[in-house]
Amino acid sequence: MEPPGGRARPIDSQGKQGAKTAAGGCRFLLLLALFLSVVAAEAQEAPAAGQEKRPAGMAPDASLEPEDLLDFDRQPTPVQELIRQALLLTKEDLTYQYGSADPTTGGIDCSGFVYYVLRLCGLRDVPRTASGQYVWVRKAGLFRAVLSRDPKSFELEELRPGDLLFWEGTYATANDPPITHSMIYLGREKATGERVMVGASDGRTYHGKQRWGASVFDFQPRFPGRSSNPGSSRFVGYGKIPGLERKESPSP
Repeated sequence: MEPPGGRARPIDSQGKQGAKTAAGGCRFLLLLALFLSVVAAEAQEAPAAGQEKRPAGMAPDASLEPEDLLDFDRQPTPVQELIRQALLLTKEDLTYQYGSADPTTGGIDCSGFVYYVLRLCGLRDVPRTASGQYVWVRKAGLFRAVLSRDPKSFELEELRPGDLLFWEGTYATANDPPITHSMIYLGREKATGERVMVGASDGRTYHGKQRWGASVFDFQPRFPGRSSNPGSSRFVGYGKIPGLERKESPSP
């Protein structure tokens, strides 16, 4: 019912305060919603904790099918399974993530790749680090040292698909022995006849293009620029995986 004269009743002080409070509350909620939307957008773009985002200019991860490798069908069944599992991991678009052995984080490092794949193949005593994997192979008497930089050296004559490959000097380390990098040898690619390997790296090449993550890579015991950069990485040798070829082949 209208007050006399048809004029609206003045709002008392409590009513004014209530209106101001309501308006302020709406502005706060609007600002909060805007803030949360910005945070959500940034969270979608940011890499997971500890993950190293793939730098600009790096080529996509490379992969192969087992049938793209020379003599794949002549390898022992456990070696074939190892290669299959390793190549499947290269198809998951994993970045290089130092300290990770878990592909569900979106990235993985070199020894983490080896560790994960060998455990998939049923080997439970695999060391987690490259240095530990080197010691593991050495203690089993399966390591072959390579001092030559010549890719045709007799020292590589015993290298076979499924062997582990080891480097030192890819980064500064206090590890003893100072092994810093490991990968899995795949053999020769049918299309090119070149030796290839698989694992995780933050810049090694495949077909001349740098890759960052879980990928197939060129295997090159000779490193360009070695004489001008004495601190660069050095390939030290390879070895069979302890216990792999002694496992029973799965039933058909």
